[in-house]
Amino acid sequence: MVFTKNNIVIRIVSHCLFWLGFLFFYTSTKPDFIDYESFIFVYSWKISAQAIGAYVLIYWIIPKTLNRKKYVPFCLFSLIWLYLVFSFLMVLKFYYLEPKFPVVFEYWLGHKMSIPERLTSFKLIFGEFSFITYPTIIMGFIRFYKNQQRLTKIEEEKKSMELKVLKNQLNPHFLFNTLNNLYALTLKKDDNAPEVISKLSEILDFVLYRCNDDFVSIENEIKLLKNYIALEKLRYSESRLEISFVYNVDNTTKIIPLILLTFVENAFKHSVINETGKAKINIELKAKNNQIIFKVENTKPQNELTKAIDLQKIGLENVRKQLELLYPKKHLLSIVEDNKNFNVELTLTF
Repeated sequence: MVFTKNNIVIRIVSHCLFWLGFLFFYTSTKPDFIDYESFIFVYSWKISAQAIGAYVLIYWIIPKTLNRKKYVPFCLFSLIWLYLVFSFLMVLKFYYLEPKFPVVFEYWLGHKMSIPERLTSFKLIFGEFSFITYPTIIMGFIRFYKNQQRLTKIEEEKKSMELKVLKNQLNPHFLFNTLNNLYALTLKKDDNAPEVISKLSEILDFVLYRCNDDFVSIENEIKLLKNYIALEKLRYSESRLEISFVYNVDNTTKIIPLILLTFVENAFKHSVINETGKAKINIELKAKNNQIIFKVENTKPQNELTKAIDLQKIGLENVRKQLELLYPKKHLLSIVEDNKNFNVELTLTF
């Protein structure tokens, strides 16, 4: 992680405030018979020992052992380090702090113990370990929380970038197909070309300006589908295509933009293009009980021009990836194919 000069200053100041907060807390519990100057001096040393213990544990032992799932070395090194800090604190008290400030330590458990007794007393070790480690625990939780926030932000940025890439792949794919439709009509000098341009402009407006968010109103998605279907119906005569689009939704429902269009595109692509007879496409969209249910059924060409449908083509593959990103464990995609029909059913939970 790269830190600027300002970040470093902010971190130093925040850490200083953290330890000053502890000093203020200890001072608020000062007995009446101890003067403030002595108390603050003694606890400044004790807090220094806490800080040394905390920083080595959090910034060296944990990254080198626990973060690498080396649990036995973590326990071993942590205990050894805490005992060293404890020993330093006992020696400091015995040779310096207690002789200088006897009143402060008058009622302390180890006041009358010798150095060997202090270093081997289980009660004293347990009590001092608790004193040394509880700031470490608080710092650890703070650090863990910040790391989780950072990881969440990174994950969101990654998701956003992936979605942008997917949409950049999907939009040209869709536009290419639509422009081909317009090209076919202009070659025939069809009177429907102006209507196609009008509907295409609405589609472009949606694709370029209104689908930049992760979710859009399902009303806009339906309008997109209707425009696309209208363009395709202009391209194919009634003798070649029979299509129905039935929907019953709450207009406040949100959905991933362009997610449904891919299935409709594939229905046209794999039913009408190579069909010498009459193709049928049935589309149904419902939103109820916190679910969106979308069904597309299309007939398959029954002639020698029929080609196997590749379920991994760019459109469907992008849909799968977007579903995994925006509806993790909240979607069910079923694609069933037989000799005559191709059926897609997508269920989204929100």
